Amino acid sequence: MLGKIQNKKDNESLTHRATKLTTVLLLTSFYFVVQIVVAAYTRSLALLSDAGHMFADVAGLALILFALNYTRKPATLKHTYGFYRIEILAALLNSLILILISVYVLYEAGIRIFQPPEIHALPVIVVAAVGLAVNFVGMRLLGSNGHFHVSNANASHEESGDQEIHEEGSLIVRSAYLEVLSDMLGAAAVIAAGVIIFATGFYLADPLISIGLAIFILIRTWSLIKKSIHILMEGVPANISPEEVKNAILDIKGVTGVFDLHIWTITSGMNAISAHVVIINRSRPSSILQEINAILEKKFKVNHATIQIETYHSEPN
Repeated sequence: MLGKIQNKKDNESLTHRATKLTTVLLLTSFYFVVQIVVAAYTRSLALLSDAGHMFADVAGLALILFALNYTRKPATLKHTYGFYRIEILAALLNSLILILISVYVLYEAGIRIFQPPEIHALPVIVVAAVGLAVNFVGMRLLGSNGHFHVSNANASHEESGDQEIHEEGSLIVRSAYLEVLSDMLGAAAVIAAGVIIFATGFYLADPLISIGLAIFILIRTWSLIKKSIHILMEGVPANISPEEVKNAILDIKGVTGVFDLHIWTITSGMNAISAHVVIINRSRPSSILQEINAILEKKFKVNHATIQIETYHSEPN
């Protein structure tokens, strides 16, 4: 009964989040079109660069909505873990798009340093100011910290009925939040470039600021790519130490050994552990297994654990 109530709350939360994401997607899509039109008219690379980042936001939000619906599909005989990895693949694809856009901006900026075109500064300032407001609204809708909570419906737990097990912030939603944040900073930079050009006629401000924005995006995107690849390669989560997990299991009375310990991430915030545990007391394997699962859940926030209990055998003389 509690599981049904929890699932209903989770579905309502996901629907509410999807509605917010859809609103942000519509806002950014509309502003992206406006930016492209004005950038073509004013010949501002800084505005075009910001439009590129806005396109990445549109693509990222679309990927989030797709992943949000797809990851809710039940597991199948061919995909026994379900479709949680769609989120990681989408985050990786979104990061690659950002890199391509940033490289193009750097290429265009290099050309414009030697041949700076005349730019209509006033329309650039007006459009960038609108973009600043759009991105601010998007950040508020996505949340103050960019976290996206997805309840783990498959986790087994014996906590009180009111307690909810939530996953940590989704990698792709954090990437989208950071994109909106970077676009907000980008809009502010475009305004600065427009004001400099309008006041002084220094057209090099446009490509120079564009280079700064592109480098900022490349650095941030590289970090997201490394995290995505680390998860796809089933690396150990950064917040879990295998040595600590092993020692915590060994501290349980009756456990004499732990081997074949594997720790990996299924998707953002959803970690899994498998291990062989050797016990000396053959009369209480079930209680030892319960203790292990309780420690993994409470101390390491791992709800997906596969533990094989093996009995101790002394070596023959």
